[in-house]
Amino acid sequence: MRGILLLFIFAFGSVYAQSDSINKLDEIILRGNFSPVMNSGFEVKVIPDSILRNSYESLGDLLQKQANFYFKQNGSGMVSSISLRGTSASQTGVYWNGIGINSALNGQTDFNTLQANSFDQLEVRKGGGSVLFGNGSIGGAINLKDEVHFNTIRQAQALLGLASYDTYFTQLTGIWGSDSFYAKISGGAQTSENDYPYQNSDLKNDNGAFVNYNINATLGYKINESHSLRFNTSIFDNNRELSRTLSTESKAKLENSDRRFLLDWTYLGSRYTSSVKVAFLQEDFRYLFDKNVPGNESIGSSERLIGKYDFTYFLKNDLFFRAGLEFENAKGDGSNINDVSQDDFTGYVLMHHQPWKKFMYNVSIRAGASSAYDIPLIYSLDARYLFTKSLSLRGAYSTNYRLPTFNDLYWEPGGNPELKPEFSSSGEIGLDFQLTNFQVSGGWYVIKSEDLIQWRPITQDFWSPVNITSASNHGLEFMVSYNHTIGNHLLGFKASYDYTLAIDDETEQNLIYVPEHRAGGILDYSWEKWNFNYNLQYVGKVFITTSNSESLDDYLLSDISIGRSLCKDVIGLHFKVNNLFDKNYQSVAYRPMPGRNYVFQINFKL
Repeated sequence: MRGILLLFIFAFGSVYAQSDSINKLDEIILRGNFSPVMNSGFEVKVIPDSILRNSYESLGDLLQKQANFYFKQNGSGMVSSISLRGTSASQTGVYWNGIGINSALNGQTDFNTLQANSFDQLEVRKGGGSVLFGNGSIGGAINLKDEVHFNTIRQAQALLGLASYDTYFTQLTGIWGSDSFYAKISGGAQTSENDYPYQNSDLKNDNGAFVNYNINATLGYKINESHSLRFNTSIFDNNRELSRTLSTESKAKLENSDRRFLLDWTYLGSRYTSSVKVAFLQEDFRYLFDKNVPGNESIGSSERLIGKYDFTYFLKNDLFFRAGLEFENAKGDGSNINDVSQDDFTGYVLMHHQPWKKFMYNVSIRAGASSAYDIPLIYSLDARYLFTKSLSLRGAYSTNYRLPTFNDLYWEPGGNPELKPEFSSSGEIGLDFQLTNFQVSGGWYVIKSEDLIQWRPITQDFWSPVNITSASNHGLEFMVSYNHTIGNHLLGFKASYDYTLAIDDETEQNLIYVPEHRAGGILDYSWEKWNFNYNLQYVGKVFITTSNSESLDDYLLSDISIGRSLCKDVIGLHFKVNNLFDKNYQSVAYRPMPGRNYVFQINFKL
């Protein structure tokens, strides 16, 4: 920590910064730690509001199509968890306006509890990011971003829809803005019987109904040209039955809610920026083993109070420092966790330097302390070299960690308060080529993880988590996209392919639920008031046992949609067919996904 303070003192002692650093200042204040400037050697992508706002679907479904990410789903509408570069769901950082929202109880985010069109942007950053983002960002990080625009704007939008299996949904959004004030408020609901038939079987998805609600608000106030305040809130309630499997009936039910509040004070100066965030996050769940027996249940809750300060200072236009401090107090309670509390404190420093016009690099370090475990010292180095304006070479090396969760430490019986954080080192190298309407990128990566936390049987009836496993992941990633316009005709194409090999070093077997091969393709065509989309997803075979003796077959899915705008774009009609060729497939063993199904929605814009 002494080194952090020395860098702050050095930064404050600097003098004049050239005016052309303003572009980088603007990018940093708008993008924060997801800024490409501070991630020169990594791949950073943005999924814009033009994709998010016009479709009511879960965040997992959207990322699966738009970013070629892999998700495990316990059936449609059930728990959905991500695996990025072969890492676990708790090793992928999920952030909301820069605040980590992975559960304090189990360390994961259920992507079926987040609606994609509730946010203005998604920022996706692949590769180890624990130094910049904090706990858990071993495979990569995703930021759910709400934007503030200080200009005159009046908008209202209503989205209404229905789908197969008695599914109905709606989302209402209103936006009002001026030169000094901004407000965006949205709310939505979805309900579904979700009773789709299991193909090649007499069974159907019994006990699969769900209802969810979401409310989101963003308020912004511009104090002056340098200072602004922003308040964000996100509320999600989910009430779902838990589907049966092919072999076992279910009467279980899960009720969960998330409440998130964030206040952010931002300063943008001539050569430095600062951001002070205070956040309060609350999660509750109630699991009924039998929905008809209310007393037979398990409950749990957590509360997190987070204070975060980030600061950027330019020594000159090609050299700046970024530093941050974060404090978190987390509390947990429930049927199997007895009123626990812990405090974590971490700080990081990053130096960005562009010594030549064609070369830039970042060096960063993070350290911390906790009342529950020892937080390791980690560091990162990344760089990019521009061969031409269109072609660049990037590379990165980083160390990262994932901290034990409340369940790991305090679950009764079995929790292990002596657990160490998971630790990993990762490296990658890639090439990017980009023209105005054509882009190709490819890269190779390797991840070496140690002290992985696994729950293992201590006796026949008693399980406990231990630091025992190490794993090695490596893979290739490739993406190509093309857009072309001729008159009123717009054609867009994107294809991606990922190869991932994740091995348990102890058993020398493939990790379960990590497909070696995964590919995706999107074809977009629009003409005047019409638009057409075809989406293709391929997921290779995955092993479902640690011995690799059993596996799930690979599958290829096709979705197709057609849309038409009417009344000077005030009304939009959208019809979609999912699983066009009625493929019988499973994402998780014994839990079939839906066959061919249909969605119809109407958008009203004022």
